[in-house]
Amino acid sequence: MDFATLFGSLVDVTLVGILLGAGLPALFALGIRFAHAPSAEGSNAFGKIASTICFAIIVVAIIAGILWITKSTIYQYSGFDIFGTEG
Repeated sequence: MDFATLFGSLVDVTLVGILLGAGLPALFALGIRFAHAPSAEGSNAFGKIASTICFAIIVVAIIAGILWITKSTIYQYSGFDIFGTEG
C-alpha cells in the first residue's frame, strides 16, 4: 500500500466521519428549528415541510446504517445481498 492510497482512504474516512458525526446532528437541529420557527401569519407550512425533509433524511441514514451493520447476517439467513458486497 503506497502513501497516495493510504492518504486517499484517510480522507474518505475523515469526510464520512464528519458528515455522519456532525452532519446528522446538525440536520436534526435544523429540523427542530424549522419545525418551531415562528411565522408572520401564524401558519408555518414551509417550516413543517423543511423539517419533515430533514427528519426523513435522518431516518433514511439510520436505516441504511442498521442495514450496513447487519448485511452479513441478512445475507447468511436470507441469501439477499443488500449492498452487493457479499459473495
